[in-house]
Amino acid sequence: MSSIPPNDLMASQESPRFPFITVGAAAGVLFAFLFLMWFVTTIPNVPDSAKPDAKNEPRPDAAAKLDEVNGRNEAALNGVGAKMSRDEARGKLLGTLKGPNDKMPFPTPEPTAPKKDEPKKEEKKP
Repeated sequence: MSSIPPNDLMASQESPRFPFITVGAAAGVLFAFLFLMWFVTTIPNVPDSAKPDAKNEPRPDAAAKLDEVNGRNEAALNGVGAKMSRDEARGKLLGTLKGPNDKMPFPTPEPTAPKKDEPKKEEKKP
């Protein structure tokens, strides 16, 4: 027959035990999650209860506030508190960028306009 003693044969065929610790931990996590979900949904909203008169206060006009912000932005861009206005800075920057020796693809040099004193040359057809 077999050379394995009968006691060792029984031990090797023993089925694994039920994982009580793993199942208990999983059930504990599930019930903790359910409790926290219930707790969060049943507590009152604290920021709303802190300001009960917030609904009665008049709200500032949104258009007036927007106009005020836009006015401050334009004043800042036009040079209030700055060394030069936005238009002056733009002109100075574009003047240095648009030269005849520019190799950059952007911005491209502006085409030279013909002088008003010189008449346009007409092409002759042969």
